Amino acid sequence: MSDIPGPLGATGIPEYNFIHMDILTQLKDQRDRIDAAIRALGEDGAGDGRKRAVHSGPTNGRRKKRKLSAAARKKISLAAKARWAKAKKAGKNRL
Repeated sequence: MSDIPGPLGATGIPEYNFIHMDILTQLKDQRDRIDAAIRALGEDGAGDGRKRAVHSGPTNGRRKKRKLSAAARKKISLAAKARWAKAKKAGKNRL
């Protein structure tokens, strides 16, 4: 027979194998229902059936460095200096 211990059913197969097979059958049924729902929504899950562009991202593992214009840097600098002046006028050592 089998070297697997356990109570044997009428067929000589351990009863827990039947329980295992029943659970496996239920999981497969659930998987089929989920697959059908995904197909109904569209392959990408968007719901409108359109395909979405897949962005793979950078290939070297780094994000592209963002560049600020000179005007944007100046605006940020002036805002920071205004904050520092306000804090200094209020007598705060830290912001």
